[in-house]
Amino acid sequence: MDQHASFEIVDGMCGFRLYPLAALMELDGQARMGRRMDFDPEVLVRLKWRGLQFVGVPTRVRYPLDGRSNFKLGLDNWLISCMHTRLFFGMLTRLPSLLWGKWSDQRAPS
Repeated sequence: MDQHASFEIVDGMCGFRLYPLAALMELDGQARMGRRMDFDPEVLVRLKWRGLQFVGVPTRVRYPLDGRSNFKLGLDNWLISCMHTRLFFGMLTRLPSLLWGKWSDQRAPS
C-alpha cells in the first residue's frame, strides 16, 4: 500500500483513461464504487491507495458545440459529494500511516 500523500492525480474527471482490468475488478468487489460521474475520481483515488502507479499523457478534450452532456446537475453533484465524503473518511483511516511515511522520509539520510 502506498504510504504517501500524493498530487499525482491531476484531473480525476476529464480525459481518457485506461484501467488495469484485474485491479479494477478486485476493487469493485471490495468497495462501493460510483456508477456515474463519481466513478472516475473514486477509482483513481482507491487505486492510488493500493499503490498503483499512473502514467499521465496530456490529451486534448473537445466538446462539440451541439453536443449533449450526460451530467445530471442535481443527481451527479449529490453523488460526487457522497463520494468525497467516503474518500475523506477513508483518508482519515490512512492518516496515521501517511503522517508516519512523511515523518520517516524526513528523518532518512539523503
